[in-house]
Amino acid sequence: MRAASVSLKTQMRAWMARGFASRLVSGFVLVALLTVFGKAVSFVKDAALARWFGTSDTMDAFVLAFGFLGFLASVLGGGLPEAFLPHYAELKQRRGPARASRLAVQAVVGQALALAVFAGILWLFADAIIAITARSFSPEKKATAASLLRQLIPFLICYGMSFQLSIWLRSDKSFALPAAAPMIIPVTILVAMFAGASIDHLVLGTLWGSLLQLLILGFAAARTLPTAPRWRARLFTVWEPKLIKAAKDALPYLLAGMVYSSASVIDQAMAAAGLPSGAVSVLSYSDKLVGILLALTAMPAGEVLFPYFADTVARQDWAGLRDQLKRAVFMVGGFSIPATLLLFVLAPQLVSTLFERGAFTAEDTSRVSAVLRIAIFQVPFYILGTLCSRVVVSLQATRFILVMSVFSMLSNACLNAVLMRPLGAPGIALATVIVAIASSVLVTLYVLAQIRKREAAS
Repeated sequence: MRAASVSLKTQMRAWMARGFASRLVSGFVLVALLTVFGKAVSFVKDAALARWFGTSDTMDAFVLAFGFLGFLASVLGGGLPEAFLPHYAELKQRRGPARASRLAVQAVVGQALALAVFAGILWLFADAIIAITARSFSPEKKATAASLLRQLIPFLICYGMSFQLSIWLRSDKSFALPAAAPMIIPVTILVAMFAGASIDHLVLGTLWGSLLQLLILGFAAARTLPTAPRWRARLFTVWEPKLIKAAKDALPYLLAGMVYSSASVIDQAMAAAGLPSGAVSVLSYSDKLVGILLALTAMPAGEVLFPYFADTVARQDWAGLRDQLKRAVFMVGGFSIPATLLLFVLAPQLVSTLFERGAFTAEDTSRVSAVLRIAIFQVPFYILGTLCSRVVVSLQATRFILVMSVFSMLSNACLNAVLMRPLGAPGIALATVIVAIASSVLVTLYVLAQIRKREAAS
C-alpha cells in the first residue's frame, strides 16, 4: 500500500513538473486568470442589476428571454465549431495551414447564414415560445418577455458567431483574446445602465457588447489568414471538401448540444411554470456563483485542452492522449474539490456580500444560498465530464455524444419534476447534481475504453 502511495506521488510530481513548464499549462493559467477577471466584471454587473431590479417581474422576463437566446446561441454557435476543430487540426497536420485557413473562413460564412435564418424564424414565433416556456407568467409579464426576446435577437447572431471565431483562434493555440472577449458584454451593459437604469438600457448594452465582441474576434482571426493573392482568389471559388464533412458532423453535435445544454432552460422553464415568483431569478443568481468555480477550472481546462486533444488524436498518439487526460484531471480536480467545500460553507456570506442591497433582500439571500449549497457539488463532476467530453469530440464519436445528451436531458427533466415539488428550487439544483455525477461516470468509462481499444488496434 505504501509503495503504491509513493508511486502515485512520484507520478503526480512528474506530471506537474512537465506540466508547469509546458505551453499547455501556461495557456490554462492565462485562460483561468482572464476568465476569472471576466467573471469579476460580470459579477459587478450582476450586483448592479440585483440592486436595480432584484427578483422583480421585469428581471424574471429578461432572465428568461436572455437565457433562452444564450442557450440557442451556444447550441447553434457550438455545433459547427465542435465538428470544425478536429477537421481543422487534421487538415493543418496533413495538408498545411493554407487549406486549414480556407476551411475556417468558409465555416464562418456558413454559420453566419444559418444563424441569420434561424433568427428570422425566432422573430416570427417569439410569442408562442414565451407562451410555452412561461405558462405561469401573467399576460403582461409574457408580453414583456416576448418583446425582450425580439429585441435581443441580434445578440443571438453576434454571440453565436463568437463561438466559431473563438474556437478558430484557440485551434491555433491563441487563448488570450477568446478568454478575454466575453467580458466586453458586461462592461457595455454597465456603461449603458449607468447612463440610465432601465430595461431598455440593459438591452442596448447587451446588443452593443455582443457586436463589439464579434468585431474584435473577427479582426483577430482575419490577421491569421494567408496574404497570397492566389489563396484569396480561390477562397470562395474552390470549396474545401472538409467543410462538407464538418457540416455533416455538425448536425449530431448541434442536436447533442441542444439536448445537453438545455438543462438551464429546462430548469428555468419548470421553475417559471411550477414555482413561486422569483424562482427563475434565484436559480440564475445561484448559477452565476457556481460559474465562479467553473471559470477557474472546467472552462479554461476545456478550452485549452481541446485543441491539444484534437492534435494528439490526429497523430494517433493514444498513450499521449491518456497521459494528457490524467494530468488534467489530477491538477484541475485537486483544486476544485477543496474550493467546492469552501464555497459550500461560505455560501450565505458570499451571496449577501455580492447581491444584498437595494431590491435584493435578506430573504432573497436565504433563497439563493439554499440553492447554491446544493448546486455547488456538481462542480467536480462537471469538470471530469467536460475534460472527457473534449476527448470524445476529438474522437468524433457523434453517436455516443447524442445518446449521452438525450440521457442527461431526460434525466434532468424527470428529476426536476420529482424533486421540485417537495424541495422547490433546491430540488432543481439537486437534480442537476445527480445528472452531473451520472453523466461524468459514463463518459469517463467510455473514453478510457476507447483509448484502450484504439491503442490495442494500433
